[in-house]
Amino acid sequence: MGELTPGQRDGREGERGLALLRVVLAGLIAASLSIGAVRAGGEVAAIHLEQQVERCWRAAVEDPTAAAVQVAKDLAAAEALEVDAAAARQLAHLRLCRGYVQEQLGQIDLAGEDYERAVEAGERSGDRELLAVALVLRGELAYYRGAFDAAVADLDRGYRLEVELERPGRQRYALNAMANLYSDPRVGAYDKAIEYYRKILAAHEGSGALREQATAHFNLGSTLERKGELAAALAAFDRAAAIDRSRADADAVAVDDRAAAALLVKLGRSREALLRIDPVVAHFARSGDEETLAQARLTRGIARRALGDMEGALLDLDASAERFRLGNNDRYLARIEEERAEVLAASGKFEDAFRARSAQTALERRLAEMARDEQTSRLRIQFDTERKEAENRALERESELKGRALADAERIRGLQRAVIALGALLLALAIGLAARQLRRARHLHLLAMTDELTRLPNRRAFFARAGAELAAARRAGGTLSLLALDVDHFKRINDHHGHDSGDRVLQRVAHAARVALREGDLVGRTGGEEFLALLPRAPMALAAEVAERLRAAVALLDTSDLAPDLRVTVSVGVAELGAGEAGIECLARRADEALYRAKSAGRNRVELASAAAS
Repeated sequence: MGELTPGQRDGREGERGLALLRVVLAGLIAASLSIGAVRAGGEVAAIHLEQQVERCWRAAVEDPTAAAVQVAKDLAAAEALEVDAAAARQLAHLRLCRGYVQEQLGQIDLAGEDYERAVEAGERSGDRELLAVALVLRGELAYYRGAFDAAVADLDRGYRLEVELERPGRQRYALNAMANLYSDPRVGAYDKAIEYYRKILAAHEGSGALREQATAHFNLGSTLERKGELAAALAAFDRAAAIDRSRADADAVAVDDRAAAALLVKLGRSREALLRIDPVVAHFARSGDEETLAQARLTRGIARRALGDMEGALLDLDASAERFRLGNNDRYLARIEEERAEVLAASGKFEDAFRARSAQTALERRLAEMARDEQTSRLRIQFDTERKEAENRALERESELKGRALADAERIRGLQRAVIALGALLLALAIGLAARQLRRARHLHLLAMTDELTRLPNRRAFFARAGAELAAARRAGGTLSLLALDVDHFKRINDHHGHDSGDRVLQRVAHAARVALREGDLVGRTGGEEFLALLPRAPMALAAEVAERLRAAVALLDTSDLAPDLRVTVSVGVAELGAGEAGIECLARRADEALYRAKSAGRNRVELASAAAS
């Protein structure tokens, strides 16, 4: 049995192209349109419903609770009226938005029902834009529920549609979701995961985003190791470590080096592994990160055994086992008992070796029983989707040829009628292309302002809104405060429990923040595990109360479904707008400084920034 593969690091932040500036402008123009009345005869105008869809998606990002109320009203009014085919398509888009809103509010079953209806509507009407988005959202929800086969099918088909529709933002979103799914050991489609992670890496290299490049290299290394390509995996971990060293991120470098040392042992280069792992053990011993230290000592114990240092190996293995027993981590304990049995047998302590092997067998039996109970057996993916799509295309082609033959016969019977029909067709096509382009621009604008993982405003959207609020506070002579919060030990969560658990933690922290903040407050994700919250009309005393309520809400999160020993906390820094504050960036800098003090003082606490200098 080789050493355990480290969990993949979170790498969800993507770049936006300069062309999105035009999308923002188009979105602002679209937002200025009024929501019209009903056409004569009782039909709901498709353009009015399209504007309601736009309003729903915007509100879903900014305020899901308000969005749920408004979309219920819009759907009730529209469904009570007779609609034409164009309006029926917009109704399907509006229901899809309602499903997304329900998912943000934790109403998973209701969201699943709306996603199902949206997929059916897209299939029935041939609306590929609706179908692509609905498939990706339904696929993510299936992955969340553990239905991996359904998730694979939906995400793969949704991504292919996005490629055909030439929507780069949605393509990256779907591609990242697919890479995470394929790299899951229960799926095991490692070649696919590697292909997708390399595409994501290329995008980050093009933008110069170093942190995201290191993350992509680490994820590639983890997937290559699972696949058995150890030399390539080592090169990926080495590249991640080099980038993280250039960024002076000591914690990340230690994680990279531990993964590389484990691979060196597998490759029979134990002396190199020992040289690599010794500084890692020292680093985590200094930082007080006991669980990551236990993982590093397990790696060093394996390297020492391979070099014949049985006494040193047993010291490391026993220390590592003591820490993992506190967290009831049977997976690591089974690995440690296996190594202990080898060390004890090599030392001539055969009775102790027998007891260690018996303990290993008991732990592995318990793990196997848990796997059966949770139904986490390996997914057998069916790759017949392309064949079915080819058959469908052939049928469509045959139908198209028959239609052309009938059209030719009709033209023979009357050239004038054919010319009129052609003119009408060209006019309808031009209108349809214009409407499609407008919808694409609006949707890309929404993507440009939204964090893909938490569905909160991203850094650009948050600072734009915060700057406007600060200017309004200046004009009115009022005040506001800013909270800077950061998930404590987030790298440890990713390393110990996997990047998918890390993603779930970020989503739950985002939801807890939305619930804990006041009506009218704004929260956004501005970095990997970093969030900012803007509190208009809030002096320091009130902001401190809100910050403490937010901190307590996160501390009470139930994450037992992710891991029995997982506990999530945040540290919060609070800063109030000063009379001489130059801008929102200065206020954010003071909140960050208070956050760092909270980290240094032990984490899971709130620290207040000093007043700004005039």
